Amino acid sequence: MQDSFGELIVIVKLSAYNLTKSNRSEMYMLQDFVEEQKLVCEEFDSRYIKVNETDLVAIAKQTLSKEPIVGLRKQPDAENVSWFIYGGELQEGEDFFDVISVKELEEVFPDAIPYLALEQGFRFMIDADEYEDVWKADIL
Repeated sequence: MQDSFGELIVIVKLSAYNLTKSNRSEMYMLQDFVEEQKLVCEEFDSRYIKVNETDLVAIAKQTLSKEPIVGLRKQPDAENVSWFIYGGELQEGEDFFDVISVKELEEVFPDAIPYLALEQGFRFMIDADEYEDVWKADIL
């Protein structure tokens, strides 16, 4: 009986360790961006909205070679997506945007991550020549 109880304690401790380890992984993934996100929010007078690696964004991957890159945050849709990111001109069509996680966005287009903590209604426009414009528009 005592062995079973001892094994249970070990299992609980391992489970807690693994949970903490996965939380640390998420924290380390975005920690490099948190300070930059907070600075962006402060610079443009926005509340800081915490970003998690599992948050979803809609991105038009096929347009990322076009400039400028535009991102806009609106009220979350049915899939809980509030950021829409594309290059060039916005086009219509159901397949224009792919929904990906912030973790995937870090691999696909990390330049957008500093802006993701801006509150609803904000937009950003950037290009390869380090042009940057950030403003708050009416909430869509």
